[in-house]
Amino acid sequence: MRTVYRGKIFTFNQCATLLNLQGVIPGNLFVDDEKFTFLRDGAMIVEEGKIVTIGDYHKLKETLLPEDKVVDYGNKLITPGFFDTHMHATQTSGVGAYGEKLLTWLENYIFPSEVAFNSEQAGRREYDILLNQLFKNGTTSICAYLPTSYDGADLLFDMTNRYNMRAVMGNTIMTDGNKNLITDPQTSMKISEKLYNKWHGTDRISYALTPRFALSCTEETMGLCREFLESHPDAYTQTHICENVNEIEDTISKFPWAEDYLAVYEKFGLVNDKSIYGHCIHLSDSEWSRMVEKGAIFANCPASNNYLGSGLFKYKTAVERNAKLTLATDWAAGNTLSMLRVMDDAYKVAILNSFKLETLTRWFSATLGSAKALGLDKYVGSLEVGKEADFIVIDPEANDLLGYRLESSYNLLDYLFSLSALGDDRIIAATYIYGNKVYSK
Repeated sequence: MRTVYRGKIFTFNQCATLLNLQGVIPGNLFVDDEKFTFLRDGAMIVEEGKIVTIGDYHKLKETLLPEDKVVDYGNKLITPGFFDTHMHATQTSGVGAYGEKLLTWLENYIFPSEVAFNSEQAGRREYDILLNQLFKNGTTSICAYLPTSYDGADLLFDMTNRYNMRAVMGNTIMTDGNKNLITDPQTSMKISEKLYNKWHGTDRISYALTPRFALSCTEETMGLCREFLESHPDAYTQTHICENVNEIEDTISKFPWAEDYLAVYEKFGLVNDKSIYGHCIHLSDSEWSRMVEKGAIFANCPASNNYLGSGLFKYKTAVERNAKLTLATDWAAGNTLSMLRVMDDAYKVAILNSFKLETLTRWFSATLGSAKALGLDKYVGSLEVGKEADFIVIDPEANDLLGYRLESSYNLLDYLFSLSALGDDRIIAATYIYGNKVYSK
């Protein structure tokens, strides 16, 4: 059976890019552009998890079938679900812990909380909380760091797959550091191999080789990571780079032969167009150039960077160099799972660096831009015919102040800016994954 979703609709179109969205100024609220669509009274028809038609409701209603089910969201906004490209599925119990700085925060709060995932019961409870909160905040696709153990990682693969969620995930590889979390290099690779073979390409799941960061890996481990990627070139890689100045100094001390942080990953073949790099705050000019040239993905995490005082990401550089820019929460150093709050933090960070990060750029980087960066845009990221029906319903009036503010909204950019400036989980009325409702207020 087909389901017709009626309401306001906003989506980017496939031709939208980071560059061609710069300087776009819609003349009024209800305007279309080749790069995006805004429908005042739109309709989206979904069948078997896919979008089969989208357009103006009054033009489509004559084509509806008697058996079609109509879900009328009235004045609410239907828009693509958010894509969080960097988060830690093992850190929910540590959210809101006193920040300190990155390395101290990890040792004092996060590593101890991650040990709990040696217990399936504890892991299942925390994953349930995490997934429910993701859906409550309108996130439908994730890139996630999982436990170091096979059982703990396998559990979240299974749980996300039950929701038919689009997810890129992997067991966190740690062979140096906290004694309660580390495994030996060979064991880590066996876990990676087993998870890849079981889950990669299953339904909407992709495997990501996940060395936590260079400090948590020995050279032997990094060499095994290179061998894994040579054997499995379709796997993603996710790790951290240049998040904290002390982290950078410690990395260079550990690998004294490296000219910079990125050189460590380059030596072991971990920099390519399927590599997702978290933070990227303190990159040198050379590192920026090499990452962009190799098509690496920038997963920037402004909420986390602010919380731990890690630094200000250079959004101006990312836009000018046409980097594969994505936005992420870095849960749970990021103290929110709301990509609306992350968009707002990104705006503030850019302003502190005397750069106006445009509204469309931020929404793009949280939806279609992320999907494009990961090569998943033929599936998700926008509401277009043939794509998977991952979408959310936003109710601005659920926040009294936001509802009042939008009474004077004068064009699409002002409307979207206000949603990200004042919105949070309160305005997410419903979340759909592959056409199935997974959250509703």
